[in-house]
Amino acid sequence: MVQCPTCGAGLRFDIASQLAVCDHCQNRFDPKEIRDNFGDEAKTEKAFDSFVFVCPSCGAELDTTDKNDAVGFCPYCGGASMIFDKIRRDWIPEKVVPFQITKEQCKEKYIAEVKKFPFVSRKFRDPKLIESFRGIYMPYCDFEGAVDGKVTLQALGAEKDVGNYYYETNLYEITGNAKYIINGGSSHDASIAFDDHISERVAPFDPKKEQDFRPAYLSGFYAETGNIDMNEYGPVLLDKMIPTVTKQMASDSLIKNSVPGDNISVNTSHSENRIPMKISPVHRKLFPVWFMSYRVGDKITYAAVNGESGKVVADLPLSPLRILIAALICSAAIFGLLFLLMSFLPTLPAATTLAVCTMLGFTGMYVLQHSYINTVGGALNQDELKKKMPISFIVFSVLATVGLILITTDGTYEQMRWLIGMVMAGFSMLSLVTRFYIKQATLTSKIKKIELKGQSMQTNGILIEAKRFNVINNIVRIITFITLGLFLPIILDGTWGSGGFYALSGVAAAELFVLALMHIRFQSRVALRRLPQFNKKGAAYDEK
Repeated sequence: MVQCPTCGAGLRFDIASQLAVCDHCQNRFDPKEIRDNFGDEAKTEKAFDSFVFVCPSCGAELDTTDKNDAVGFCPYCGGASMIFDKIRRDWIPEKVVPFQITKEQCKEKYIAEVKKFPFVSRKFRDPKLIESFRGIYMPYCDFEGAVDGKVTLQALGAEKDVGNYYYETNLYEITGNAKYIINGGSSHDASIAFDDHISERVAPFDPKKEQDFRPAYLSGFYAETGNIDMNEYGPVLLDKMIPTVTKQMASDSLIKNSVPGDNISVNTSHSENRIPMKISPVHRKLFPVWFMSYRVGDKITYAAVNGESGKVVADLPLSPLRILIAALICSAAIFGLLFLLMSFLPTLPAATTLAVCTMLGFTGMYVLQHSYINTVGGALNQDELKKKMPISFIVFSVLATVGLILITTDGTYEQMRWLIGMVMAGFSMLSLVTRFYIKQATLTSKIKKIELKGQSMQTNGILIEAKRFNVINNIVRIITFITLGLFLPIILDGTWGSGGFYALSGVAAAELFVLALMHIRFQSRVALRRLPQFNKKGAAYDEK
């Protein structure tokens, strides 16, 4: 316990004032000026005493500076309680970023984030659930990359015009000894319990807010100690640091002048660049995170709020019931509109209904697949998959729909309406296929080829789920696409009876509805995690 210098009672770190407060005598102190119980000894041994609480269900551990703290439940598995286990000597981190966001601000930011997603279940706005946010200092570690030895780089010379519209570029292989130190910008969490999938998304933390560590900053909060082998990050960090090293080396005057008479550029992405690098942890820090969990049977969802910036990262499973209701309302509105048009315009053919339903099917397929690709891209941090819905797609879809309506309605004025409709629908459909559907198919195929190394269990789980879903999803999409494509000549023919057109309209609506239910199930599943189990050797997840 960090005691009050005046009365000896326990102190509490107040986020609003950034001071250590004594609730007994009401005095306030600067944490940097408090001499705690273990001050001098901690400076020499680089450790301080903490009280360890352990979850009997999953084995997760939380530390606190006050033995009297009551950990009501486990934030990692949702277990009913955590029990006091022992006093432990914990390493002293070099720096700490004190909490800047209060719990009330944390709850407000979380609620604002949830409100952005109207199809998220109401239970994720439950005040009792939101009140369960816990302030936890998570351990992070900065890494340093050291290059010392023989380096081989691939480089390109300047493009030269050799005449007759031919150009040539010289390829160079530069070899030599190099000595570089790469530091800064590579920080990873050092906790078994804190999933990398969350820690990477909740970052960064402002280095300007870092303070020299004092146990007083921990008063009133929990902390993780950093119980993972930092060498496990070696392969991941190597992949991230190599481009940084090659860029730094590319700007080296010795390398630039190594090929006289040619302006060379080092190929920073070339796989044949051979750079011997040793990765090592150099600075240990504690960063603030507001953490909350919600258990659903044998699954769990997490929410984390950056305690310095207020950035929110949350698993928010969609509510199938909400989406189903919204889909039924939209369907009723569309078919109601068509019914009204047919009531006010008795000459409106049944083929028009099929035309509108067909275009709704094509549009819905694209929108659903766009959501799937974006979800996978965001979860796996694949920038090429994270694309915004193009406005031009909506424009071409509307033009194609209007064109089909013109074709199927009664043509007059020397078939001018039919001709305009054919041009409008044909051009729009061709643009949709070439500009959007083919590109979307290419992005979908890239998901099959994604291979992740050194990622968290949750990230790998999402990739497995995405690839598994992709198989059945593609089969249903192909069937739906072929079916809707066959409807187009039927619409143009116009000889089917009203009953036939309405029946085919029902088929189009049913296929889109099935596809929508599949995507709802996928979106719900990827937001749920398996319950964690932690052991002495490290993190392991229950495979059952």
